[in-house]
Amino acid sequence: MEGYEEIAALPLFAGTDAEGALAACKPRVRVYRKGERILSAGERCAAAGVLLEGGALIVKEDARGDLAVVARVGEGELFAEAFAFAGEPLTVSVTAAEDARVLWLDAAAIVAGHIPALTANALRLAARKNLFLTERIEHLTRHSLREKVLSCLRAASRRAGGGTFTLPLGRQELADYLGCDRSALSAVLSRLKREGVLDVHKSTFRLLRP
Repeated sequence: MEGYEEIAALPLFAGTDAEGALAACKPRVRVYRKGERILSAGERCAAAGVLLEGGALIVKEDARGDLAVVARVGEGELFAEAFAFAGEPLTVSVTAAEDARVLWLDAAAIVAGHIPALTANALRLAARKNLFLTERIEHLTRHSLREKVLSCLRAASRRAGGGTFTLPLGRQELADYLGCDRSALSAVLSRLKREGVLDVHKSTFRLLRP
């Protein structure tokens, strides 16, 4: 299929006969435009998505129709796999944050175990995502917005090995992720910068006090 080498290099296919593993998963590629809904809460999906190009947001809608960002999907990452593997309806929606190209793979073929390395890779990737979501819960349990912001930035700094790091979220997306107003987030970041706690330019940060 078109772009085979790019797909074969994905972490999901590490250690497998990529051509055979890919064929077993009944692959199909679809392109989505910025802002287009990829998946909607309440629907069921029999396929797991892999973002080949662009960006996507996992969002949750409240009773008033307001959307909150749960996570951002980066290139090469799986999404919707937990719902597809479990056969359960989605509790979140997925939208294209920018023009995106998505590879859809049959979930049953991934978890069947006929290709052990493929199944193991999928479980490992899903586990990493669960750790990320658990981390978000940790941020949100902080008492003040200042503590939530610092908790989020410290976690990102640890993942980057210290020094300067870039968050994959824009300012509004970061506000949604932390469950706050964008102006309130900007005020906290400005205050932390004035106090010499961090240096920030757009989505690039450096913690000056560990």
